[in-house]
Amino acid sequence: MLFYGIVILGSDILILLLNWLLRGGGLPELGKAALAVFGGTVLVIAIDGLFAFLIRRLPEKWFAPGARLFRVGKKERDLLGKLGVKRWKHLVPELGFLSGFPKDRIGGTRDGAHIARFLLESNYGVAIHLENALCGLFLPAFPFLRRFAVWFPIFFVNLFLSFLPAMILRYNTPPLRRLYKRNGGKVDE
Repeated sequence: MLFYGIVILGSDILILLLNWLLRGGGLPELGKAALAVFGGTVLVIAIDGLFAFLIRRLPEKWFAPGARLFRVGKKERDLLGKLGVKRWKHLVPELGFLSGFPKDRIGGTRDGAHIARFLLESNYGVAIHLENALCGLFLPAFPFLRRFAVWFPIFFVNLFLSFLPAMILRYNTPPLRRLYKRNGGKVDE
């Protein structure tokens, strides 16, 4: 959580300073810029949460362990390996406890039901994080966020912070699917 907090707060301060300077400086402009930047950050987090809540209400069968949509191909596996996901994934907070299933440790590797649930939760997580990456596109719909210099940097930071956990979940999917299959589960190849 510390990593995300530092990135979000640091980004907000930079965006605030940029917008304050673009508005000509002065104390009244600082207040307007602060409201837009910090309000935009809170808003994008709220929108992320709302869509996460809605995605969690979709049918489980769409996110089943064998779902083709969530299969990771060789090119993607190679790319994730080259991006060094294994080296930095520990820096990204795992918030699975919010859905009642933390994914920071696999647990029972011989328990097919546990691995199936792990894959299901990972697939939900991928869908949520990819949706969250794009939800910042809604920001210009709010009048106080129509300035490109406000909404676009917030969108970009949200995009970056949403892609990281999605990449981790995708990186972990192939070994989880092999383990699931070894324990008798059915997956699409």
